[in-house]
Amino acid sequence: MTLTQAQTTYGLRAFGTPTGINIANDVQLGTPTSILRYNDTPTVAYSLAMLIQDGDNLTMDFETGIVTGTVAGTAQVETQTVVAAAGATTAGNLNVTVTSAIVTGSPLVIPVALTLADDTAAKVATKIRAALNATAAITAHYAVGGTGDDYSLTTSAVDHAANDSTLNLAHANDTSAGITNATTSTNTTAGVGTTRAYKFTGETWDATDFEGRDLPTMTKVHSVLIRSASTSGEAQISIDTQSDLYVQDCPFVMLTSAPDGNHPYSGASVTISGGSAPITLLIDVQAGE
Repeated sequence: MTLTQAQTTYGLRAFGTPTGINIANDVQLGTPTSILRYNDTPTVAYSLAMLIQDGDNLTMDFETGIVTGTVAGTAQVETQTVVAAAGATTAGNLNVTVTSAIVTGSPLVIPVALTLADDTAAKVATKIRAALNATAAITAHYAVGGTGDDYSLTTSAVDHAANDSTLNLAHANDTSAGITNATTSTNTTAGVGTTRAYKFTGETWDATDFEGRDLPTMTKVHSVLIRSASTSGEAQISIDTQSDLYVQDCPFVMLTSAPDGNHPYSGASVTISGGSAPITLLIDVQAGE
């Protein structure tokens, strides 16, 4: 890829209205949109995104585009068991309550219609699994599973969330009878949040430009723009060649440029950590060979 017209634009402005007597017209304050002129022209441009869980960190070499520290994550599994010696002894509704930090309407009560034909715990559990599968608010985030007397939810997103301690499956007789009420489910598998770097339109980051070509060997970093796509959480940025730690609450925009390519990220390993909540960062880089 041939790179031309590489530039950094910046600006910070506001309009002030004078309040003095007999003074009119707004006054522009700050720097209008301006272009930074490079002394040494960048030859490489690339972009990526980072998802970082609270307490995790990714380390990046901006001269190679290589990112280390990714965590695949683990899907959380929550399981409940139906106890009913003779299944439903009275036809009617069994209410299943799903509590989750990510389900819309949580706690969500889902009625499950039972008949006298549901005369085993396994048949009742089958009806529950079908009702959960028919609920869009559930299947938007979880895969419904379980066998025999059990029913379960497994997080199904590409990016696994950290363990949700509020996730719970419960059921209780409403107009049905014969099923033992259950209030607390089992966290069969604890969730581990995914931390990764990826392309804006993909699931992985492989240190290539937008054409899919490997990034060349670079010796200079000219400009780095880091934007937060998250509205909460905290980004902690450190450079191995410096002792300072930069901490920024989300959301934020941080643009740093060096006209000669002698950016602080040149020849350094930069570690970005997440704090207080998962964060998503969007990063644009201009560098030189």
